[in-house]
Amino acid sequence: MGLGNPGERYARTRHNIGFLALDALASGQGVSFSSGKGDSLTTKLRIGTEEVLAAKPQTFMNLSGACVQALMTFHKIHPRDVFVIVDDMLLDLGRFRLRANGSHGGHNGLRDIEERIGPAYNRLRIGVGAKPEQWDLADWVLSRFSGQELQDLEKRFPALENCFQIWFEKGVEAAASLFNGPWKPGNTSP
Repeated sequence: MGLGNPGERYARTRHNIGFLALDALASGQGVSFSSGKGDSLTTKLRIGTEEVLAAKPQTFMNLSGACVQALMTFHKIHPRDVFVIVDDMLLDLGRFRLRANGSHGGHNGLRDIEERIGPAYNRLRIGVGAKPEQWDLADWVLSRFSGQELQDLEKRFPALENCFQIWFEKGVEAAASLFNGPWKPGNTSP
């Protein structure tokens, strides 16, 4: 699940990094999204030996849990097999933080998911940069990435497939040990 808000108004905003990440994975595999169950856009991705359902909820961020729950019910998915990609303004741009479970940390999309399916799902937080002091929180997360930030993210997103492959094959600890550290644009390592 890549979290974000539907519509052109929210395209390329910080809150939509989950959509951007899944779009990058899909583009790299030459597949596209189409209408799916639970008010979502879905596609199938190949991660290592696994076929994965990738979904972008179209319910708006604060109601993401309804889509997650509907897809889980329809496809008979257990919470431990749910992976959510979400924005994190406490992390530097492009930095990953993988967790097997945890709290919503004040993120309304994660809060809604947790209320509907509990906290035992996987999450990948991707840094969108710290909110400048003079900015309102809502305005910051709904602001668009600059052209340079988008270029930097394009350099970061190729690591997603490898990150998920290690996560699926060896577990969260193995993936986190490689991908949870600092990342700087231009760095070709995880």
